[in-house]
This record gives sequence, C-alpha cells and structure tokens, in this order.
Amino acid sequence: MVEDGRHQNLISWNPNGTSFFVCNATQFAQEVLPEYFKHSNFSSFVRLLNMYGFHKINKSPRGQRGNNENEIWEFSHPKFQHGRSDILKEIKRK
Repeated sequence: MVEDGRHQNLISWNPNGTSFFVCNATQFAQEVLPEYFKHSNFSSFVRLLNMYGFHKINKSPRGQRGNNENEIWEFSHPKFQHGRSDILKEIKRK
C-alpha cells in the first residue's frame, strides 16, 4: 500500500523510511482502503494497525487536532521499514 505510487499523495514513507504518513484520512478511506480491505473505515484501519503493534506518532499538541482532510497521521513499527521486506514477517498480531 505504501509502495503503491498511485496513492503517494495520500500515503507515503517519511524521509527516513521508518514510518509512514496518511494525508487526508477521508479521501484515503474512500479511495485506498477498499483496494486492500473489505471496508472504507479509517478508524478500523487505525485499530488494525494498533493490533499489529503500530503506533501513531502524535506531533500536534493535545486538543489541537484538525479535521480529517487537513490532519496528517504518522504511524511507525520497528519492523516496518522502507526497503526491508525481509523483516515484515516479524510483525505479529497482538
């Protein structure tokens, strides 16, 4: 999903390749999620990431979150790194 260049305006790696960004969660949910899952619910996607040990990197101060169109979500997992498909198998559901 992150490697698919068709949606790099909505999901992309951070410059270091250690986390990924989701921009415009509403559009991401409508256009990208149905290609990979049987739903278009961003909250369900976030829950699934959490079940696999991903963490949201919160850069905005508490209480100052924007709407889904403007907010950039960043997620990381120590075993999810750009160019390291060899360690993906180590990502396990909690």
